[in-house]
Amino acid sequence: MKNKFEAVNLHPFSYLSPSVHTKVYVMLAMLLPQIFMLFWTKSWSSLWIILSASAASFAVTGIDTFFKKNRVFDWLSAFARGIIIGFLIPSTYPPVSVFFVAFCVLLVTRYFLGGFMHSWVNPAALTVAVCWLLSTHLFPAFSLQVTDLQGKNAALMLIQNGNIPLIPLDARITAFFNNTIFSFFGVSIPEGYVSLLWDSHSVIPAFRFNVLTLAASIVFISFDIFSALIPAIYLVVYCFLVRFLAPVFYSGMMGQGDMLLALFTSGTLFCTLFLLQWYGTTPVTATGKVCYGFLAGVVAFFVVGVGDSGAGSVFTVLVINVISPIIHGVEMASEQHYLHAVLLPRVQSFKDGQNA
Repeated sequence: MKNKFEAVNLHPFSYLSPSVHTKVYVMLAMLLPQIFMLFWTKSWSSLWIILSASAASFAVTGIDTFFKKNRVFDWLSAFARGIIIGFLIPSTYPPVSVFFVAFCVLLVTRYFLGGFMHSWVNPAALTVAVCWLLSTHLFPAFSLQVTDLQGKNAALMLIQNGNIPLIPLDARITAFFNNTIFSFFGVSIPEGYVSLLWDSHSVIPAFRFNVLTLAASIVFISFDIFSALIPAIYLVVYCFLVRFLAPVFYSGMMGQGDMLLALFTSGTLFCTLFLLQWYGTTPVTATGKVCYGFLAGVVAFFVVGVGDSGAGSVFTVLVINVISPIIHGVEMASEQHYLHAVLLPRVQSFKDGQNA
């Protein structure tokens, strides 16, 4: 008599890390507060861009599903990919153009670059890069003079010049932190940085709500959604170069580069969290990840600069995607060498010992 099994589960086994679908669910959950803030601030243009990019992503996924045998529609990944694309495109970009560009680029990525999950290039970053190439003038950067960069607090100059509007509670929140926390260290922060963290009012949504991106990074690391190794190395290297090397290029004093400007005005945090560790683009070994993060930090310094770029973070991801296969190749060669030089001789010696 044959048994009929209706369900199969992995108990008592469990995953060592969250599954891909779980990670995408968490990613969407972390993006929802930022979407809510776009509704709250009545940023309808940005919402239309996100909707257009999501529609293009769904359309490509639908075409791919139609030609597959199993016909499983992966709406979750399509939704996350579309939202991320929409967040990185300026609100001044025509939504119809966003749809057609995203549709064409994602279709090419799906069928010519190895698919979404196995592609060596980040599909969202590539889409935004093509949008930038087609309409560079729509990706504005914060305007800074050389004299602004020669001082310690270049970000403060943006605030004082009115490029970043102050929120009504900025003064009260700043005074609270200065009186309760920073006073113990004998320092204080000027008004405006709270507004920079809360909403920079950039036309690119990914650049706006830095405090929500910081909160998302804590959740991602706490629940092991992504490894903290690559982002940590990347940000440390990039911030170090901005702090100590950047002033040399504009006749400033070494060690006075503004790291806050670099982190909070060019989508650095957003791209680090949602793009830099895209599936299929990162090395596997710890050594490879360290090299990946280090090189990404160096690339970001030359591409993003001090934080006044409209699309530098996206191009940083694309450049490091080109370097990543080289790191993969070195990893594979190293593993092969270890296999033939160490593991196989050990197995052979063990067999010889048993047969003696």
